Amino acid sequence: ATKTFRFCDFGAADGYSTAILVQRIAECVAGERGQRFEALRELDVVLEDQKQNDFRPAINYIERMLEEKKIDMDVFVSSVGRSYFRQCLPSGSLSLSSSLLAAHYLDVSTPLKGFPSGYKLPLIRRLGEAKGKRELLQLGDTAWMDALKKKAAREWETFLVHRAAELQVGGQLLVATIANIPYGSEDYTRFSTGRVECNLYDAWWHVATALHELAIAGDIDGTEEDNFVLSTYRRTLGEAKAPFLDSTSSVRKAGLQLLQAEHVVAKHPKSVNSESLANLSEEEIRSKTLEYSRQAETFLAPMLRVGLSKASHRNEDEVDGLVRKVMDRVAGLMAEKKWVNPSEVLFLIVAEKV
Repeated sequence: ATKTFRFCDFGAADGYSTAILVQRIAECVAGERGQRFEALRELDVVLEDQKQNDFRPAINYIERMLEEKKIDMDVFVSSVGRSYFRQCLPSGSLSLSSSLLAAHYLDVSTPLKGFPSGYKLPLIRRLGEAKGKRELLQLGDTAWMDALKKKAAREWETFLVHRAAELQVGGQLLVATIANIPYGSEDYTRFSTGRVECNLYDAWWHVATALHELAIAGDIDGTEEDNFVLSTYRRTLGEAKAPFLDSTSSVRKAGLQLLQAEHVVAKHPKSVNSESLANLSEEEIRSKTLEYSRQAETFLAPMLRVGLSKASHRNEDEVDGLVRKVMDRVAGLMAEKKWVNPSEVLFLIVAEKV
């Protein structure tokens, strides 16, 4: 029997979610070594993300966690900088694969067929006079959405086929990412009753809105705004399951079999307590949404600063000033939406290589 359990997290980013999984895996293996995992002595952890990702903080974070938890086994941490729309590791080399809050991103290196402007098309710009304020109107485009949906379906199958190739027979894949809950569905009612919810996806749209307003005012140029186009697609649970249910799909032919598919709710680690709007005054609602906007700023502002810093003509003070303007506007948009219960509804997929 092999003495090494090899695990890869795809779209690892800063490594926070990876570290939690690594801890659970290591504790499980070490705790049951005398039973199911007697031969296992090593845990090989691989972090995958784009080649420009800085893996050092993630590796340091995981190694520090392992020291603090006094995990009783040898753990080796490495990284691979390659798009997860390609095979990233040798065939049959992994015991477990995961992807947490990453699989909703699309492959921006391939164009959206028929739409030269690509992912910017749904952000149709128009100046409106609503209560004396400029506003960004996001107008739906059926043809654009249909093209995006087809591209997302192809890339989901591509992602799954490559993960199947990397897994050993009996190995498993776990994917949890932002879900699309169709309006009026049973799940929509179940997850939204009595609450107004905010999620990361919507927070990024607020950033996009604020940046567009800065572009209209001439504070930033089109190139700077383009750095923050959202190349994502929120799948429904049905769309996530589809390639597993089609006996002719490339996913089924690759040997990947669906074990579990469901919706789960993930709370932001620093989210405010959930409360019914009926029990809060307008002042209390605004106070709570501003509190969440400050919490959201801890992960939005650093990424915003990096994007704006790409403009070589801006000094550090100018970048900081723009970041402050954007985050103040995001706080205002959150307050207008009365978001008091920040959370994410995810879909969870667990599959096995057979």
